[in-house]
Amino acid sequence: MRKTTAIFALILVVSVVVSCKLIETFTGNEKEATVSSLWLDVPPFPGAQKADLKIPMFARVILRATMQGKISFIAFTTDKTAQEVREFYSADRMKTTGWTLNEKGCAGDTEDKKKQGDVCFFTRKDGDKQEGLALIVGEDAKSKQTQIFYARIDMTQPSPSPAR
Repeated sequence: MRKTTAIFALILVVSVVVSCKLIETFTGNEKEATVSSLWLDVPPFPGAQKADLKIPMFARVILRATMQGKISFIAFTTDKTAQEVREFYSADRMKTTGWTLNEKGCAGDTEDKKKQGDVCFFTRKDGDKQEGLALIVGEDAKSKQTQIFYARIDMTQPSPSPAR
C-alpha cells in the first residue's frame, strides 16, 4: 500500500511539473521579449527609472500569437504625470529620431475628467525594414508613479517566395 501511495505521489508531482512547463511554453515567460535598455532611436524620458514590470499573462498570450516574436518591451517609471510624458513624446521630437506619429495621434482613457493614461503609436521605415513603436503611459493609483511601457514591433513584411 505504501509503495502504491509513493508511486501515485511521484506521478502527481511529475504531472504538475510537466503541466506547468506546458503552460509556460504556451504563454511564454513573463519577461520574454523584454530588452535591457531603451533603444538608441527612442528618446529617454528625463529622470525615468527602468522598472521590472511584468507583462500580464493574457497580454503575453495574445502578443505571442499575433506577433510571433517580432515584439520587444521595456518599462520605466517616473514621478511626472502621464500628461507630461505624452507631451515629451511629441510628434516633432519623435520625428527628429525618425519616428512618425500615427495619423490618429494618441488615444487616452476618457472614463473621468482626469486623464490617467495614453497610448501613442509611431512608425518608421528604414529601407525595407518597417517598425512600429507603441508608447503606453499610465498612472498607478497606488504608487502615484507613472508607468511608461515601450513596445517595439517589427512590421517588415516577409519577402514573397520566388515563383517556381
